[in-house]
Amino acid sequence: MPFNHRKEGLMKLLSLKNILIILALFVMSAAGLVWLNKTQTLPFVAQKNKPINGLLMLIEFEDIDGVLQWEKELDQRNLTAMVKVQNNVLEENPDVFKRLADKGYEIAGGYDEEAFWDMPYDQQFKYLSEAKNLVEDITGKPMRVFGSRYFAYDETTLKAADSLEIEYILARGTQDVAAMIFDPDEYSAKVISVTNVENGEMGRGSLCDYSLWARGADATEFAQILQESLAKKPANMILVSHAYLGGTRQEWWTEYKKVLETDLVEWVGFDEWIAKQEIKRLPNQEIPINREVKYVQPNPAKPMEDYAPVTDLENSEIVMFHNGLGEMCIEAIDFFQENQISYREYLNTDPQFSALLTQYQVEYPTSTGVSTNYQYLPIIFYEGKAYSGFNEQIAEKILSEWEER
Repeated sequence: MPFNHRKEGLMKLLSLKNILIILALFVMSAAGLVWLNKTQTLPFVAQKNKPINGLLMLIEFEDIDGVLQWEKELDQRNLTAMVKVQNNVLEENPDVFKRLADKGYEIAGGYDEEAFWDMPYDQQFKYLSEAKNLVEDITGKPMRVFGSRYFAYDETTLKAADSLEIEYILARGTQDVAAMIFDPDEYSAKVISVTNVENGEMGRGSLCDYSLWARGADATEFAQILQESLAKKPANMILVSHAYLGGTRQEWWTEYKKVLETDLVEWVGFDEWIAKQEIKRLPNQEIPINREVKYVQPNPAKPMEDYAPVTDLENSEIVMFHNGLGEMCIEAIDFFQENQISYREYLNTDPQFSALLTQYQVEYPTSTGVSTNYQYLPIIFYEGKAYSGFNEQIAEKILSEWEER
């Protein structure tokens, strides 16, 4: 009996010990899982009650109007952006980009004629070098960032970037709406993976006006996708605007202004954006690459020109609605041709004629000239005024203001 009692006591002790060991292992495992989960999600999900670390990127390879519109808005908010610009725009507007660089904008080089995927080294080196020389000659500052068409890059790009001491290469997004910086073990150049969103059958692309426009979205859908992206609360985000669209078309511009005011994002300059995030170091072969582009041929819901221009821009651009047939319409056309005055025209045969004209009339409720209530064509908008009909007095007024630009 004593032996049995001792045996039972020993069994109870062992059982209690086993239970304690199991509990300890469970606690350690749970703690490990929590730690692992935090380390895995930290770069991608913003901490509670902390705003998204947001960077604005402007892209331009056509005109300067949209960039100037963005500059004016960001100046009022004491903000800057990164501007990826193609060589032709830099060459045509050196003073603008020198001014932006002096304000703290990051001027990135760009080559938008062709994607860099599988492009030979010599060719990639040539385009990188040309962009670097031009950006640095104009801004007087190092070109630290470069992106090709579709933010395409490969290992050859990293080799060329290292040869030219370029710090960052832009890449298509691989982490859903989270932007991320990868640091390949083998190279000095780092890879900035931009925010990436999906839009139906047209696949994934940047969180960007042009990208979504090309995939069939309108400004309303852009706003919805933008809000859905913000709701995911990525730690870091890059919002892109092709300035010739987002900075010049009112519906798109309105949505950008809204997101500039949200408290969900803290919009910062490039250096601060970089400093606020964890850079992921990996062997180059383990860094994910996204080569999906389903919108090589854009499939927009409607052409860009069918969106009403930003009102502020229209103050410096002549816009004429007419039918091309009436006496006053023909007189106006002849006047503009004789004086070599450029203007944007909308014919009454255009499908969007009435909708666009209505948008202007809401902005300018009364007209001057032959009629004060828009009874006659042509209807001309210029320098914050609306003219209905056409006569010598209107011609003299427009010519005087045109010559004083």
